[in-house]
Amino acid sequence: MDAQQLLSEFLASGHGEQAMDALRAQGVDDASAQQMLGHAVDAATAQADEHHGGRNFFAAFASGLVRGDGFMKSLVDGGEGMLAGRVAESMASRAGVDGSTAATLAAAATPFLVSFLKNKLA
Repeated sequence: MDAQQLLSEFLASGHGEQAMDALRAQGVDDASAQQMLGHAVDAATAQADEHHGGRNFFAAFASGLVRGDGFMKSLVDGGEGMLAGRVAESMASRAGVDGSTAATLAAAATPFLVSFLKNKLA
């Protein structure tokens, strides 16, 4: 599936609306929020195409294990952490926001994107 089709489906879903609300709550206007979510979807599709991990995965995975979340939940959290890192990088480089702001916005929007993708791929 191409990123544009996925973005359209995401924005039309309840998860997409919740992501928009999360970005609005951070002071982002609708046009910018849609643009940032477009970058998030691009990052998610690139991540799926590349199939590689990174330090965000291992940090979230290890954190889950230390908290006692168990192996499987820690794996899921690791994957979400990896995607949030990719989304933040994409927002910073493509939307022109600083890294700290991008990380905050990615943290607000990524859980909704992950939920949407889980439902779509299930």
